[in-house]
Amino acid sequence: MVCQRSLVYVAVAVLYVLPACLCHVCMWSPMQRGGKVDISMPGADLCYMVKGAPCGGSSIGSSLTELKGNSVFMVEFQQNLNHWYPPNPGYMIADITTSANSSTFSPFGHVVPDYNARDMVTQTNFTISGTVPNVDCKGCVLRVRYVSNNPDEGKDSNIFYQCADVNIHAN
Repeated sequence: MVCQRSLVYVAVAVLYVLPACLCHVCMWSPMQRGGKVDISMPGADLCYMVKGAPCGGSSIGSSLTELKGNSVFMVEFQQNLNHWYPPNPGYMIADITTSANSSTFSPFGHVVPDYNARDMVTQTNFTISGTVPNVDCKGCVLRVRYVSNNPDEGKDSNIFYQCADVNIHAN
């Protein structure tokens, strides 16, 4: 009986802590690491990646998107859960590396301000257009970050990451 009760406590603790460790953003253009994206419901499994720079703990993927340098590319993504924080609203931003295996990112396109969705359980699609750097780079990374600024997400864990592996061809 004591063992069963302990198991229940552990299960409840895991269910309580798990959402605080997961991100709430999905990217389909370019395709995020991990492959296909299902954005049909808030909190979709494939939108959940462990938090942490630079890519939320996700490994380099095998799916590469080919980008042409000096061209405009539209990053399409969904804020899969909203963590609006009125005293200090957050934002969403895209950034890109210009050399393989680099952890140095440069801004890509404009900043999208967070908004009051009136409910955390929401799904909102966004597009950020940016000019692809005119470099040759095999294995670069294009990343979307949702910076919620919400202290309820836990100390140092209010930034959600999603990355896509890209090849850039100078024009």
